[in-house]
Amino acid sequence: MRKNLVTGLAATALVGAFVGRLCATPTIRHLRRENDALAQQVRTDRLTGVLSRAGLEQAYTVSNDRGRFVIVVDLDTFKSVNDEHGHPTGDRVLSALGVRLADLASRHRGWAGRLGGDEFALILANCTAAQALQAASQAVAAIVTDSRTGPVHVRGSAGIAYATADTSWSNALTDADIALYHAKQHGTVTVFEPGMTYPERPVPRRRARDVRTTN
Repeated sequence: MRKNLVTGLAATALVGAFVGRLCATPTIRHLRRENDALAQQVRTDRLTGVLSRAGLEQAYTVSNDRGRFVIVVDLDTFKSVNDEHGHPTGDRVLSALGVRLADLASRHRGWAGRLGGDEFALILANCTAAQALQAASQAVAAIVTDSRTGPVHVRGSAGIAYATADTSWSNALTDADIALYHAKQHGTVTVFEPGMTYPERPVPRRRARDVRTTN
């Protein structure tokens, strides 16, 4: 009798565990889907649909088996767009730039992302130096969008850096950023060269980027 009771209890426990597992499986799958969705949100910029800064870094790491070009793109006088035409217009400009960069990235099987504000980046691992320069030139072409006061034209500036397979994301981004500052000064896409440093900036960093100077 005792043996039958123990056997029965054991069988009940096994059945309960099995049923519990069956009930828990959908919950686990749901949680996994939610976690995947959250991770995707972290990797994606919500406004433009391109990668976020975190997503860009992850993409750069994925491509660390070969050299690649990092292009940083920054819009000129973007602050005045928000100030004069409103943030919805500014958002449309950012979205349009995101679409353009995503298209350029797809042509070279690369990645496009937003670093923050009006600063974006391209990672191109399947192109030549000439192709990277061409892509950067296309990236900074004027964006035209509508506002309540009429068409808004916004151009950009770009700095390019070539990163070898063992170059860290931080160093590659800094090199491209340095080139971007020189591009702002000279009004042309600039390629980073060894020994290049940030130019002297008598005005604050953000203002230096918002105000484009031409020679």
